[in-house]
Amino acid sequence: MCGIAGYISQKQFLNYSYMDAKKKLAKIMYSRGPNQQGSFSFSNSNYLINLFSSRLSILDLDKRSNQPFKNEDTILVFNGEIYNYLEIKEELRDKVKFYTNSDTEVVAKAYQVWGEDCVKKFDGMWAFCIFDKQKNKIFLSRDNFGEKPLYFYFDNSNFIFGSETNYLKSIINDSSKLNINFSKINNYLFKGYRSLNRTNDSFFEKIIKVDSAQNLSLNLKNFNLKKNYYYNKSNLSKKKISKNINENIEITKTLVIKSLKRRLRSDVPIAFCLSGGIDSGSLTSLCYKHFNVKPKCYSIIDSDHRYNELKNINAIEKDLGIKSRLIKLKKENNLSFLENLKSLINYRNAPLSTVSYYVHSKISQQASKDGFKVIMSGTGADEIFSGYYDHSLLFLNEIKNKKKFKSEVLYWKKNTKPLIRNEKLQNFNLFIKDKKFRDHLYFNQNFINSFLRKKIKYKFEEKKYSNNLMSNRLSNELLHETVPAMLDDDDMNSMQFSIENRSPFLSKELANYSMSINNEHRIKNGLSKFILREAMKDILVNKVRLTKRKRGFNASLSTMLKLDYKYIFNFLSENDYLKKTIDFNNLSSFFDKNHLSNEMNKMLFSLINVKIFLDK
Repeated sequence: MCGIAGYISQKQFLNYSYMDAKKKLAKIMYSRGPNQQGSFSFSNSNYLINLFSSRLSILDLDKRSNQPFKNEDTILVFNGEIYNYLEIKEELRDKVKFYTNSDTEVVAKAYQVWGEDCVKKFDGMWAFCIFDKQKNKIFLSRDNFGEKPLYFYFDNSNFIFGSETNYLKSIINDSSKLNINFSKINNYLFKGYRSLNRTNDSFFEKIIKVDSAQNLSLNLKNFNLKKNYYYNKSNLSKKKISKNINENIEITKTLVIKSLKRRLRSDVPIAFCLSGGIDSGSLTSLCYKHFNVKPKCYSIIDSDHRYNELKNINAIEKDLGIKSRLIKLKKENNLSFLENLKSLINYRNAPLSTVSYYVHSKISQQASKDGFKVIMSGTGADEIFSGYYDHSLLFLNEIKNKKKFKSEVLYWKKNTKPLIRNEKLQNFNLFIKDKKFRDHLYFNQNFINSFLRKKIKYKFEEKKYSNNLMSNRLSNELLHETVPAMLDDDDMNSMQFSIENRSPFLSKELANYSMSINNEHRIKNGLSKFILREAMKDILVNKVRLTKRKRGFNASLSTMLKLDYKYIFNFLSENDYLKKTIDFNNLSSFFDKNHLSNEMNKMLFSLINVKIFLDK
């Protein structure tokens, strides 16, 4: 796991200095790679290339695997983990010679043998750049689901890339070229985090995200930049598999175990996030019961009963005979909260997607203090196995013409509806009546307009991957809405504290299979994620495996913060953009209430984030 950056130019920026960039980047890239920093420089009459890396040693701790990594006529800087590196290494053994035990060398050798198609072989997370001197090109790639970040700036003469926007800013060193992208700010504020990854723009106008499952190739002779997708995302839910539910359950179990086995490969100790839910509970239980590996577990405990998972955590602890490290949320004063949040935002160079990741950062911070370099999380399971409350309504639409429809509606009314707080999701026939209903996914427009100076109107948009309503919704969540936002914050939260985050449910093979399962099998007797629940039978303790309530890894701003409304109100009103955008007189009416609604909690957190980000 590393940080990477690079500057490739036909015509240098006048104020660019390799030594200055190297010095700055060594400092700001340190948290992503405290074990070793390196750089590479090459120039000829046609172009200049500078590559930078910062290494967090996970596999093959020896310096022989340091970066930039040279192989034949190529130089590689690589951020991520190729979990099936041993299998690929065995496949390549008759073709090339290996000198290290690292996955970094496997990436280099795989490119040597298979060229750009090498990424089709990888099971893992990655963002890397290869300078191919012989072919006169720069090749970059990002993993299937965008677990590892990669940004670039390109003006036809200069190509700059990096793991974080801060890296690009340090290289460009010219604020006039990097204006704030206020369209992105507006989407974040007025639509919410689900809108952030519908396009590949960043919070800076000319800095673009490399898309997930995308390759970039820069021809160094003419500086022509080509982009292509090595994986067709439209095929994600179209794998031809058995419609037999028992076979689906058995294969799912096999694939989850296979993915976790590969992601347990490490030369340093691994920790686990244990939320108390089905996803993290399944991974932790598999680790103990199937692999006989006993890692340290970390859990957040919220005093708010809506998000408190202590009973489930205790059940898992008792079943496995372990003791998780409990991190209890305490109310913070306004100044302390703002300073902590400022640290997270300044590192990201972007707002946090939700308040959950303010909480999540406390796990990374504590695990880092305890000496861990790798932590495992359950990101992606809700999307590939159908775990959200609106998925139950999509499921009812799916089976509306089936015999079991009436019984499943009764199960929903008895077991699920009483748990749903969102009023919009309390009608079982929601999607049966209106397949285009999406009002629950973005912030309520009437609510937003109640305190905006200039009223807005927007329409929800989603990409078309399938004609099937449920399949298309799951694909959008996995590829554009929930998972990309979570992965961004997962990565930044962990790397700020020099920890690698791994997500076993985001194996392409597992996701491809699970997303192709007949939607009629996704929920049974009112239980969401039915396939995963059954796959984990005799592995995950039944109290958790059969739980009906979905709490999610969440938190309320008002339960964490001793809200001094006047203090926060004055803090927000200091910013010119917010003063021009927000009618603070109307906003103040929300501050006068003793209890903030869930929607106002989210909005208040977003406003604070934007204020801190713009101040920087």
